[in-house]
Amino acid sequence: MGFENIGRMIDRAAETRSENGAALVLTRRGEQVFTHSAGTADYEKKTGFRENTICRAYSLSKVVTATACMMLMERGKLDTSWNLEWFIPEFAHAKYIEDGKPVESPPIKIRDLLNMTSGIAYPGGSYEGAEEMGTLWWRLEQSIRSGSSMTTQEFAAEAGKVPLAYPAGREWMYGSSADILGAVIEKAADMEYSEFLSQNIFRPLGMEDTAFFVPPEKRDRLAALYENAGENPKKPDYVNLCIFDYEENPKFQSGGAGLFSTAADYAKLGAALSSGGKGIISARATDFMRENGLSTEQKKTFNWDSVRGFGYANLVRCLTDRNAAGLFATKGSFGWDGWTGTYLLCDPEEQLSITLFVQRCGAGTTQLSRDIVNAVYAAL
Repeated sequence: MGFENIGRMIDRAAETRSENGAALVLTRRGEQVFTHSAGTADYEKKTGFRENTICRAYSLSKVVTATACMMLMERGKLDTSWNLEWFIPEFAHAKYIEDGKPVESPPIKIRDLLNMTSGIAYPGGSYEGAEEMGTLWWRLEQSIRSGSSMTTQEFAAEAGKVPLAYPAGREWMYGSSADILGAVIEKAADMEYSEFLSQNIFRPLGMEDTAFFVPPEKRDRLAALYENAGENPKKPDYVNLCIFDYEENPKFQSGGAGLFSTAADYAKLGAALSSGGKGIISARATDFMRENGLSTEQKKTFNWDSVRGFGYANLVRCLTDRNAAGLFATKGSFGWDGWTGTYLLCDPEEQLSITLFVQRCGAGTTQLSRDIVNAVYAAL
């Protein structure tokens, strides 16, 4: 079996309309070894989905944010044991609500942000005080729509005034931690978050199509986002997590979901992380990135189907049990996915990376991505 079988998988997904379109890029030992794309990026414009189709990365942005944190740790400008309040003072004396009353949390550590144990939630949820986080994200959206957007720093400061979902460190919960890390990185690096990423990751790796916006000259390559695949795909009539199709650099730069990129571009990051961090961070930092950081107690809430067989740390899942995961990938492989179906897996042992992009709301880890991972490893 060769990689051509993987190409047929993507063709079949597009032909059967289980996905509207998809693009795959594989790298090995730091070099691109296979690419394939099929399907449609925009039905109205009749454009095909390609490796250079610009997509909304959503939570796959977190891998970039984690990499940025590793850089700052290497430079002595960040430590996982440091208190969040040292960077964002509004998080001093952070509180959570219990039986209707505010209770002070232990200090939130940088490791809590990286491990998603901070208690800083996303909108929604059933915990006490959840409505206040929803209100904050609504306020952010309204500020963007009115043309007076909160900045990354302003959002983090406001988040420091909102109740946590639980005392810091108690459990894992997917939330706004990566967005707060964007503000921390700005403070630690003393520069705008987008500029730090551009100087230290995007330019060194040649990721020319990755940013928090899509400039007018590249708009013809921006994929449409659809709620569904199949006949008559529908565009969403809402904006998720305040990620608009910006034409210029936004003031709020979401470290958790804000990047636009292409499969070809993101594969350059995958190639670096699967080759010992080549060109951006050290092999030691890459190893640190993929080591589980959750305690047994914290891991009880790390129970999604898409993370079965994985540990979690540094905003990525790391494979610990291949049988539980149902994947042929090597133990220690790591990565994440995005709400729109963007997917990255990095394997330092095989020096292999798998990057698959689709653009479908709520897709996360798709069946196509799982099928491709197993097919790639079978072909090695």
